[in-house]
Amino acid sequence: MDTAMLDTVVKEIISKMGSILGVRVYIGIVDGLGNIIHMDRELEQFKEFILNFIRTNFKYLKVGDHSLPISGKNIMFFRLSKAIIILYSAKGRVGQLLSFKSLLPKYESRIDEIVGDISVEPAAAELVVEEVPPEPETISSVPVKTIEKTIFSRNMVFYSEIYPQITKKIKESSKFSLIISVILNYSNGNNSFLDIFDKLDIDQDRYLQELFKLYKANKIKFPGYELIQVNCPECKSEAHKFIPQELLKASPCEYIRFQIAPKTCKHTYYVILDKKGKIKPKAIPKISDISDEIDFSELSIENLIKFFGQDIFFSIFHAVFFKYTVIFLESTNFGEFICEFMKNFFQQVSYGKEIQSLPREDYLKKSKRYADALIIDLASNIICNEPYESEDFDFELRLFRKVLKEKDEHVQVLKTHSEFERLILLIDTILNEIEMYEEIKEDELIDLMKKKHNIILERSEIPVIKELADIYYSVDIRKKITKTLVGKVSDFFQSI
Repeated sequence: MDTAMLDTVVKEIISKMGSILGVRVYIGIVDGLGNIIHMDRELEQFKEFILNFIRTNFKYLKVGDHSLPISGKNIMFFRLSKAIIILYSAKGRVGQLLSFKSLLPKYESRIDEIVGDISVEPAAAELVVEEVPPEPETISSVPVKTIEKTIFSRNMVFYSEIYPQITKKIKESSKFSLIISVILNYSNGNNSFLDIFDKLDIDQDRYLQELFKLYKANKIKFPGYELIQVNCPECKSEAHKFIPQELLKASPCEYIRFQIAPKTCKHTYYVILDKKGKIKPKAIPKISDISDEIDFSELSIENLIKFFGQDIFFSIFHAVFFKYTVIFLESTNFGEFICEFMKNFFQQVSYGKEIQSLPREDYLKKSKRYADALIIDLASNIICNEPYESEDFDFELRLFRKVLKEKDEHVQVLKTHSEFERLILLIDTILNEIEMYEEIKEDELIDLMKKKHNIILERSEIPVIKELADIYYSVDIRKKITKTLVGKVSDFFQSI
């Protein structure tokens, strides 16, 4: 390695960027294999993360690409053919380091010469963004470990808890169809939902339909559970769902929420069921069907959406981003697998803190204590508490529709960060434009960005922008940007 050339390049970049930005800039250079060529002491706090990121993701960046970490720190990665340059500034606005991108060609050949001959895979993806933890003292690398397959079957867990019972003895003279007869004969409190289903030659939807008829006729009951019927808001087809009575009764927000994607129609919708028994379904654009089984050792965005349904997955993402605790009601600590996966988006999350597991019985004893957390019952796939105003997650829907267009699961995660980067860089423009305003309505802001900058700002992006402004710029614009009258009226009617 030519140490003299390296020293010259480092000093030149620091001097050039310092004169452009007016702040001290620190530099790191790491080759495509994750070997440190140079690293200023101020970057040591990010060392493990930087090395893990480069070793994992170098091949997904094209030469000339940059990566803005989602961290609240002013740090950027710049890809060269054999190495990545990392620039960090403790002061200044996020995104200001982007000015270095135009200088990359000036240093590429010299840094290639410094790095020497290494074999790296060719780039295979568009611009991506990776994250750095928000506080230095919390930075830790996640070790790669071999995990045995961990299959969770909702059918096996949830339905094995439900034991149908007849409400009164059936007269010998009563006549029923063969299916009804089998159901009634085995509904003695000793056979579970699954035990009886195994004795029938029908699909589960038909089985639930027959059970519901008997339940409504008061011929059968399910101790601890209600069986409800929900009609699709689009085509009115019927679907059925078992509701643990105690979960509804204990809900701090006075309702529970779940998604239905029936096989009987092409639609999907989420349902809000309140403590008075009122059922409110709302249709949402469908991303995928819902699966009853997942391998927690092989998680991906697509697998989690298929298992939870998009509504609950969006809820989890939304809650973690807006700094709410997420608690899974379960006793097997599968929440730890989900936490590890969510670190792909939010490096600061830790199991036992931002994401937790809790036995259902412990939650039921003191449910009010968890009113500020998103509570998800893993077995029934029900949201038992929303700590924020119920919404449709339009931002998350748009985000993950874009992300899932990528076929590679790794690129899907990185694409998620690139979408956040777009908003982070947009905030600088927004802050400059609204500085003179004491208050500005959402519609006015949308029009302003369109007319002055030809930027299309989606209404669903505004709450996210408000949060990012606080995280990255320490500027609270939550009250400055207000909802329009139309928005307020819309929210009012939705609550009726």
